[in-house]
Amino acid sequence: MNSLPFSIGIISWKGYDSLENSLISYEKNGLLKLTNKKFICLPEYTDEGIKLAKRFKFKPILFKENIGVLGHYKILVNDMPSGPILLLENDLELTQNEKTTHDQLSLSIDLLSKHKAIQVRLRNRFNPGEPFVGINKYKQYWSDDFVSYFKRFFRPQKAKKIIGNSFYVHENPEKYHPEHIEKLSNGFFLVSSEIINWTNQSILVDRDKYLEIIIKKAEQSNIQRGPGGFKNIEMELNIPWWRKRQFNVIVAPGLLTHKRLSNRGY
Repeated sequence: MNSLPFSIGIISWKGYDSLENSLISYEKNGLLKLTNKKFICLPEYTDEGIKLAKRFKFKPILFKENIGVLGHYKILVNDMPSGPILLLENDLELTQNEKTTHDQLSLSIDLLSKHKAIQVRLRNRFNPGEPFVGINKYKQYWSDDFVSYFKRFFRPQKAKKIIGNSFYVHENPEKYHPEHIEKLSNGFFLVSSEIINWTNQSILVDRDKYLEIIIKKAEQSNIQRGPGGFKNIEMELNIPWWRKRQFNVIVAPGLLTHKRLSNRGY
C-alpha cells in the first residue's frame, strides 16, 4: 500500500498493556506503514513506555507530570507537522485489515479537505467497544414507542443533538434522519455538529484547525469536570457554541474499537 499524507499522534498516560495491544494491531493491519510521521505523548513516562515507542518507531514526547487530556493533546499536536493528523488514545485497537485501513484513511483525508470538516470520526460504527453510552441515549429519544415520542415532544433540542448517535444504531441512519444526515460514498456520511458531539476518540483532524479552534476553545472554557479536575476537551465542547457553529463532521464506517485491558494504571 502507498503511504498517505498524514501523521499519527497517540497519548498514553500509563496503561502500557493497552498501548502495546493497540500498537500490535496497527502493525498487523498496515497502519504503521502508511506514514513515517508517528508521535506518542507519554506523561509520567517509564522505561516501558519509551521501549514501546522505540519498538514501533514512534517519536516519544516525554514529560514527568500528568496534566490531563487537554494538556496532553496540546503538547502532542504542537510537536506534529501541519496537515491531516490521526489522533488516538492508548486503548484503541485497529480491527480492520490492511486494505480497508488504507482505503478508509485515504478517503478520510480527501473528505476532510473537501468538506472543510472539523473532524472525521473513525471509531467503528458497529463495534465501537465499551463504554459507549450514546446508543442508550439515542434509543431513549428515538425508539418507536410512546415514551420516546413524549421525550422528543417535550425536549426537542435534546433529541436533536443526539441524532448523531444513530450511526451506531442504524445501518442506514440517513433513512431515519434525512434532513440531518447526508450519505456520501463508500459508507461515509456528512453531518453538522448541531446533531453530534465532539469526540476525542479515533479522529482525523487538520492539525492547525485543531489547535486554533478546538484547543483554544477548550482552554477558554470554565468547565472542569474531567478526572483529577483536568480539562478533557469533550466536556468543554459539549456546549451550545459547538452546536451553533454547525461545523461539518464526517462519519466513516470506522476502523477502531475501544479496548482497555486490565492494567489500566489509573
